[in-house]
Amino acid sequence: MDFKKPRIALWYYVVAATGFRNDGAPLFMNYNFRKLLDDQDAQANGDIMSGNSGNVVRIQPNMPLDTWGTFDLNILIDHGEDGIGAPLDFVVPHPNAYWIADSHLGYEYRLNRAREFDFVFASHSPSIEKLVADGIPREKIHYLPWAAEHTCYRPYPILKKWDWSFIGHINNQFRLDLLDRFCAEFPVGIQGYLGWRNPAVAGWNVMDDAARKFSQSRIILNESIKEDLNMRTFEGLACKSMVLTEDVPDLRKHFENGKHLVTFTTIDEAVQKARYYLAHEDELQGIADAGYREFLDKHTYMHRAKEILKVCLGYEAEEKVLEKSL
Repeated sequence: MDFKKPRIALWYYVVAATGFRNDGAPLFMNYNFRKLLDDQDAQANGDIMSGNSGNVVRIQPNMPLDTWGTFDLNILIDHGEDGIGAPLDFVVPHPNAYWIADSHLGYEYRLNRAREFDFVFASHSPSIEKLVADGIPREKIHYLPWAAEHTCYRPYPILKKWDWSFIGHINNQFRLDLLDRFCAEFPVGIQGYLGWRNPAVAGWNVMDDAARKFSQSRIILNESIKEDLNMRTFEGLACKSMVLTEDVPDLRKHFENGKHLVTFTTIDEAVQKARYYLAHEDELQGIADAGYREFLDKHTYMHRAKEILKVCLGYEAEEKVLEKSL
């Protein structure tokens, strides 16, 4: 343990039934906090992720908390527990911080949770004014968008197989209509890949498997729910394929349309732009390259880990280049 660095606890519970999709953010933040505060690379040694001997400790339900002592910061990273049936009985000690996920979908649960925390990070900025109106002090709330883990979602050296791909769920009518149109215009199996996540098959269409399929696609199609700047946006950029995404306000805070990615507001526009860029591959690849560089510069989970430490503790973390053990 390094007593010159903060000691933090990450409170989360991995639910295998999700196929590790929703659990990604807590897992990736655990990995990056350990790099920053313990100088450890969990990719070199997977046991590090569950080890609790350093500055970073993972807390799970029913653990004897007096074993670990006190922490400079206790962090809960929401991964949709209310929707996937994970235990909701965490009582997170102070000082604490909460990174909200799907406040655009399960607002009441997130609002009630936010009342328990000293710092609240919202990934969906339209929810911030609503949280303030419902009694969360404005000075507690900070906008922190999602990210992607560049060691997992990355460009694989693999041949392009499809003109487009979408990996996700059908959970609203606009998305259904969008995918139905793309399947008609650019048939699946010939020009496109349409993939669902299957909880019964661990790793299917998530993380490394999704990254390989994104890397095989010239265009990654994305649609947002209730103006959410979703994880798929960052994961697509991380794989250095061109992201064609529904235009939402938060997107414009971070990326430039036509430079880092391409946006649409209607299905007709999405099809039109897909046709254009598939016929102009140099422009398509230029946007993909620029989006990838912007992602690496500003939108990895390492960036988010540093921001939480800075906001909550005033701690300016430095990332070391760690040698990987064989």
